[in-house]
Amino acid sequence: MDSQQKIMNAQSIFDRSFLDCKAYYMYCYQKVPCITWVDQVNTDKVLKYIRIEYADALTGIFQNSKYDRKRKKALYFTTIILLKDNCLVELGDAYCQVLHTHEDYDMAYSLIKEVSRFKRREKKKDFEINLVTKGEYGLELKSMEIKKVKLNLSLYYEDDFTAVDKIIQNRLLKKDDKGIILLHGLPVPGKPTYLRYLIGRLKKKVLFLSPAAADNLMNPGFIDLLIDNPNSVVIIEDAENIIMDRRSSNDSSVSNLLNISDGLLADFLNVQIICTFNSALTLVDSALMRKGRLIAKYEFGKLEVAKAQRLSNHLGFKTIIGRPMTVAEISNQHEQNFDTRQVEIIGFRKHELITN
Repeated sequence: MDSQQKIMNAQSIFDRSFLDCKAYYMYCYQKVPCITWVDQVNTDKVLKYIRIEYADALTGIFQNSKYDRKRKKALYFTTIILLKDNCLVELGDAYCQVLHTHEDYDMAYSLIKEVSRFKRREKKKDFEINLVTKGEYGLELKSMEIKKVKLNLSLYYEDDFTAVDKIIQNRLLKKDDKGIILLHGLPVPGKPTYLRYLIGRLKKKVLFLSPAAADNLMNPGFIDLLIDNPNSVVIIEDAENIIMDRRSSNDSSVSNLLNISDGLLADFLNVQIICTFNSALTLVDSALMRKGRLIAKYEFGKLEVAKAQRLSNHLGFKTIIGRPMTVAEISNQHEQNFDTRQVEIIGFRKHELITN
């Protein structure tokens, strides 16, 4: 092998951040590896264990790290460990995988079984949401902490919303339950603010599914994700395309949503789904509105004059409210309005038909 070929091979073993462990394994051993792995482990303890228990077999360690000034310590993102007998171990974000030959499966399985004892102790977060993302091995969850929201419902919403909130919370706090919640109306802060408030009061795991990823509702990977996270709440924002009446759309998203929320799958998934959207309820498929399937529905709109005036006074403004306003308009009435666009109404003029 000439020097130019060696350089090209060396370059191919690196990914965007560090060594690609599979490419590096083939580079070292000229073999396609088998992979045995486990997740949710404390990788610091795993590394310490391998250093001690496999010291005689250890031939090299490569690490990608970053120094954390605040903690005054190095944070290791990826660790690759070379062991004898064509064996390579990669430690990443709470996972450990062993690359090995088929002949060495028993050894790899034994190692994985040993390190699986070092289960990661997750820091309990009172308020978090789990984004459904596409990872290297399929769909996975990315946990993100959200700020706690203190919300006076009677102040920020119309009086009828308090009863709806009570129904929603009672059902979402119930174990082994299922159903759909529809929150719609004007594109104002009311819906996301309420969701943040609601998440902070739940004891269930909350999964966030973006509209673009909602086609994964019946993806086997997504079903596996729900099976691994029973009694969870799934939030789908801007869900118009998911809940649209099937008579006006050939999309199967509504059927998928029904299967998860009230079909055979629902009997063992026990998932509750919150859909937020801006359209009117008349566009929603009627099957989603059936009794026993629908937990609650509510339309967020402008606050009536008296309610808007009360909120304005509470926020310290001295203005006189003379028309219904959204919470955003009330909260930011001191800011300049940069939307100077004039809306031209295009349509048909109403004509009166005169007959002799």
